Amino acid sequence: MQSITLLGYALLGLLHGKASSGYDLRKIFTETPLGRFSDSPGAIYPALRRLEERQLIIEDQVVRPSKRRRKPLQITPGGVAALKAWLRSPVERADVTSHMDTLMLKFAFMDGVLGETATLRFLRSFQRELNAYIPLLASYVTAESSSLSRSGQLALESGWRGYKAQSQWVAHAISVYGGTTKCLQTVGE
Repeated sequence: MQSITLLGYALLGLLHGKASSGYDLRKIFTETPLGRFSDSPGAIYPALRRLEERQLIIEDQVVRPSKRRRKPLQITPGGVAALKAWLRSPVERADVTSHMDTLMLKFAFMDGVLGETATLRFLRSFQRELNAYIPLLASYVTAESSSLSRSGQLALESGWRGYKAQSQWVAHAISVYGGTTKCLQTVGE
């Protein structure tokens, strides 16, 4: 059986929050950063069909009066179990170095699916992996910088600074979950 794609997990996470039609889900992908996972109907609808074939989602049986012929979908207990298993998978070095988008997608759904304790555990694991990787990257930048062009040096520096900023954000998120800091309500505060 084919494994669930990242797009599939994004769809399961959205459907865990509430039943939605394919059109409504596509709109979320179009209007939010989830678009990086795909906002194409040529990807979303086949992904929904595969999830339905695996009985991870089903058509919502509650009849809703609507002029539109949109089919609301809801996650099944099997879909919830698959989503929880994916969210519980440990954070590894490869996730930090190559799959930051996946980690943030997991984080976006974690609290609502697994609760605060699991979310805090995830954040601490994420922080450990980041903090172990940053010095290695810094050593590489120091060792290799003389052999790189100026733009190469700056590109490496950008990556290193990005990981440091991500680590600071994770520390902030941990403090929000610990109750010592408030979450920003609007961008730019």
